[in-house]
This record gives sequence, structure tokens and C-alpha cells, in this order.
Amino acid sequence: TGTAAHAGGSPHLGVNALYAAQMGMQAVNALRETFQDDHHIRVHPILTAGGSSVNIIPDDVRLESYVRGASMSCIKEANVKVNRALAGGAVSLGAKVMIIDRPGYAPLNNDKNLMALARKCMEALVGADRVGFSDKWSTGCTDMGDLSCVMPAVHPYASGATGTGHGVDYQIKDVEKACLNAAKAQLLMVEALLQNGAEKAQSIIKGCKPLYPSIKAYLADIDQLVCDLEAVNYAEDGTIQIRIT
Repeated sequence: TGTAAHAGGSPHLGVNALYAAQMGMQAVNALRETFQDDHHIRVHPILTAGGSSVNIIPDDVRLESYVRGASMSCIKEANVKVNRALAGGAVSLGAKVMIIDRPGYAPLNNDKNLMALARKCMEALVGADRVGFSDKWSTGCTDMGDLSCVMPAVHPYASGATGTGHGVDYQIKDVEKACLNAAKAQLLMVEALLQNGAEKAQSIIKGCKPLYPSIKAYLADIDQLVCDLEAVNYAEDGTIQIRIT
């Protein structure tokens, strides 16, 4: 937040919250070289409110962002840096910033045994030459990541779509591949897991070492990401206090 003023007649009386947000985002960009490759950090902010009128120095600007990473510890480390950058941007112009942090989806950790089973079932459905397999890290996210923290999970994909993910050109071109084959593959996995008294399912569960020993432990960890704080405080003696966690 800043101070509104007439953008033409008295801009010197204002504190431009938009510029403060831009300074914060530039500081985040300067941090990108500090993100380690194996942490797979992604930070992608957007401005959802940038001012009320072109004739007024913006005093209320809203910024939203994701911080993605390979683990909760990586996300927490990067999030502290991002919060510090945003607070620094505010201080540089004499603005304030309210930081509201909420946990999103956890990183997805595909269970190797479930991956092998999914591959086998999909190859049985469409043929080995039509199944692609990769164990590289995916920087996308979904709620399957939360499940993978406490139990064996896998997130396979079916083809049939064209265009860019989340792009205006994205569409389902082959319904049979995208919908029917996807459903059939899942049913084949269910059958394989449950046959012979769920022998395969029990084997996968036994061989899985989840990141958290219980759902309670997982929830306790992600709760540490929750915070609502005024990150910058200006004292009457001229000192500035910054709080980022």
C-alpha cells in the first residue's frame, strides 16, 4: 500500500504502490540465479490490481504469485526470499506491504512401483510403442501431490489434446484417446491392484516410504506456510523494521 495523490499536480505527495510492487518483482527476478537447479523453483507473480485511475498515484496494488518447488523445504526457503524481496521493494519507496501466505498443492512424488504398473497397463491397452515414459521432475502441480506425501500415488497422462496447456488453443481433438483410453487404463490398474486379494496393492503399500509418517504430520508441516503479516513497519525515530515470516 502507498499514498494516493494527484498524478499530474502533486505526485510528490504520493507513495506509488504500483512502483513498489514492480520493484519487488524485479528483486524476485534478481533472485532467480540463486535458485538451485535440483530445487525446481518456479515463481510467477501477476498483478491483479494496479490502481484505480490513471490520474491518481496508486495507493492499493494487489500481487499474487505461486512458489513451486521440489519439496516443502525448498518451497519454504524460496518463499522467504520472495517475501524479503517484496518487503524490500516496499521499503525502497516508503510503501507498506501486507503478505498473505497460504499453502497450495504439494510437490508430486510419483511412486516408482505404481509408475511401473501404470506403464504396464497402458502398454497392454495401446501397445508399448505408443506409451511414453519419463521419470524426470515435472514442475506442474495438482492435488495428487498432496496425496503422494502420505501414500503411494501416480499421475499418468493420456494423449488426445492439442495446443498449449492453459493456452487459448488448447482443445481435446481425440475424445477416444483423451477420455476412453484414460478411463480404460485406470480400470486396468484397478484390476491389477485388486486381483488375488489385492496382492499387488498390498505390495506397493508395503514398499512405499511416504515423505510424512501420517496425514497429521503433513498438515502440521504445511500449516507452517500460513501467515498474515504487515511486513514493513516505519518507526517515528526513522528506523524501519521488516518481518518476512
